[in-house]
Amino acid sequence: MASLALHQTRSFISTFRSWALPGLQSLLELLPPIVLAVPKSKISHSRKSMRSANKGLKDKRNIVNCPACGEPKLAHHACKACYSAIMKRFRMETKRLATETTKRMSGGSWSEVKAPPMIESPKDS
Repeated sequence: MASLALHQTRSFISTFRSWALPGLQSLLELLPPIVLAVPKSKISHSRKSMRSANKGLKDKRNIVNCPACGEPKLAHHACKACYSAIMKRFRMETKRLATETTKRMSGGSWSEVKAPPMIESPKDS
């Protein structure tokens, strides 16, 4: 019984849907192809360049000199020369620490690592 009631509801909805919303094909038949948006003529080169004239690059007004090295830089940014010097020093330190740890792991001599020598055991008397 419930399936019969549900079946009737579905058929009612499908007929209502086809009646309320016409298909896309019928809408295109109502509008002739001439009505669709098309430019009247080609835009000339001068008009095109006039339209895009305000899209140019703007001058930077926030350029200052770096207090450390004197190079020009953007305000509130790191100087390129100082940044490269810091990174070079950081890489050297990282490389030095990596070689020290590999020497410790591989059993390198204590004098190379600059660590205190081992305390000798007392001699038997």
